Amino acid sequence: MSAKAAVLKQSELLNRLVLNRHTAEEVGRVIQLWLDLQAHRVVGLTCKSGFLGGKKHHFTWEQVNTIGSDSILVNSLKEETESETLEPLDSRIGVEVWTDAGNKVGKLVDYIIEPETGAVVNYLYSSSGWQGIMEGIYTLAPAAVSSVAKKRIIVLEAAVKNSEKYTEGVHERMSQAADFIRSDYKKTLQHVESLKQGVPQVTDNLTDQAKAAGDKLKERFSEGKDSSKKKDEE
Repeated sequence: MSAKAAVLKQSELLNRLVLNRHTAEEVGRVIQLWLDLQAHRVVGLTCKSGFLGGKKHHFTWEQVNTIGSDSILVNSLKEETESETLEPLDSRIGVEVWTDAGNKVGKLVDYIIEPETGAVVNYLYSSSGWQGIMEGIYTLAPAAVSSVAKKRIIVLEAAVKNSEKYTEGVHERMSQAADFIRSDYKKTLQHVESLKQGVPQVTDNLTDQAKAAGDKLKERFSEGKDSSKKKDEE
């Protein structure tokens, strides 16, 4: 297979146009990727075509010839892959993510694959705010997955605690910008508060300076008055 992108998200391939590499005919649009969670690899895809998408076509990942930015080219064999060989694997999107310490931390929302082999580079899970981890999308290495079931996966708790927030794409950049604005606004408020707290001290300093200047003025006025009095006496 040849592919333009180094890595791709599963969600980026959904609804992608599928073309027959040899006939240039449209086969349909991708509605499903089939993920083998035990092997951490995408093993096939399903696309649909026809009126209301009533006709489905199943292809193994080996039948995928090229993944372009606008379409996926497939090598159609004499007989298309039977759905029974793929459907037991399903997409696994939405399964719960639990740790090996028995804590529920979120759910699987996407995964990043290497197009050439279909190997999973990283899983993406949504955090439910477990143990202070902020809500958002986080990465999880395939090696962190210890066991797999139909409705949930169990991962190493240490890996979850050290997982990094996924920050790639328009929505993530907008989120980062929003975080920056909130952070800058907080700093501004803190600066204003510090100025407010400093006002009494500044006022006191000004008062002290004014008092000292007033005392000096009084002294000079008193000296001048005494001097005039002495001249009058002479």
